[in-house]
Amino acid sequence: MISSRPDSKISARNFPKIDLGVQSDQTAERDNLELELQNRITRLNDQARIFIPLIALCLIVAIPIWSKSLTRFVILLLSPFVLLPLVFCVAHLTLAWRGVIKAKARLRKWDMKQETSEVEPSSRIE
Repeated sequence: MISSRPDSKISARNFPKIDLGVQSDQTAERDNLELELQNRITRLNDQARIFIPLIALCLIVAIPIWSKSLTRFVILLLSPFVLLPLVFCVAHLTLAWRGVIKAKARLRKWDMKQETSEVEPSSRIE
């Protein structure tokens, strides 16, 4: 059960007036940025779980060819059956990594904006 306290010091005028609409918008924006960052990190982890073993497998298969002749190894790497999947894996990992970096930067920028907006104008150095 909820009990009420008969305290005369607590009233609606004693509480600071806060614009709850603006505050909820700000928290929702930060939550969206954090959710986007988590999604991008999850996507990067999923792609890395698939692509890194594929890249390692390509290198493991290429080691015997590399040990025999460097020219054969280069010819093998330039083959479209090896080059295209390898470039595909590396490109996907690079794009996912860039997305994580951008999301972190947006979150950092938002935090800095919030810190500067919390500082009173009279206390700022101009």
